[in-house]
Amino acid sequence: MSKSERLKRVPVLADLPEPVIERISQACSWREAAPGSQILGYLEPSSDVCFLVAGKARVIVYSFEGKAVLFTDLAAGAMFGEIAAIDRKPRSASVEALEACTVARLSGDQLEALLREEPRLALVMLRHLAGDVRRLSDRVLEFSTLAVQNRIHAELLRLARAAAGADARQALLSPSPSLSDIAGRISTHREAVSRELSRLGGMGLLRREGRDLRVADVPRLAALVAEAKGD
Repeated sequence: MSKSERLKRVPVLADLPEPVIERISQACSWREAAPGSQILGYLEPSSDVCFLVAGKARVIVYSFEGKAVLFTDLAAGAMFGEIAAIDRKPRSASVEALEACTVARLSGDQLEALLREEPRLALVMLRHLAGDVRRLSDRVLEFSTLAVQNRIHAELLRLARAAAGADARQALLSPSPSLSDIAGRISTHREAVSRELSRLGGMGLLRREGRDLRVADVPRLAALVAEAKGD
């Protein structure tokens, strides 16, 4: 598969004309990232926007004490680094490779020129950023209003819907997120996550399947979250 064909699979670029995609593919610097390596660093001054064309990565920030705060995981097709590319300020988070990744990087200057030339890309990016703002607003509301137990439910529901779709009745999380991962996403400790996962298992909502975790009743989990939020 050619570089332009790989970029065509990135949703924010998918509707651009073929000649524009080809020009972007030639302008990008293409890099491989080994599992566990850092792709972007928190507060670094770079302004490239990145397209993850293969692999999985994680957006994360570490506190001064070394505590990991997990924002989200990225799959192939994701764009990241666009905030610094737009405002030219230091990076707001680090991005680390969870597995072997291929990343196409476009400079902030090149992105700005492209946005001026292609209004449809500017519109797609605006919608992408608006979606991020809505998701972060939801997370802030959860942190401010929900107990730890309910935040665990909300995170499991997000993971289930990402894995199986919004209307699925069951979802398989493969591999299962670790206790530390879930704790890092909702600002708690792994012991609290372990206790709540065991309780949900006893209720029939979760089931371990080897290295995987099955959410056996997504609608019921969604109902718990809705009740906690007062929806």
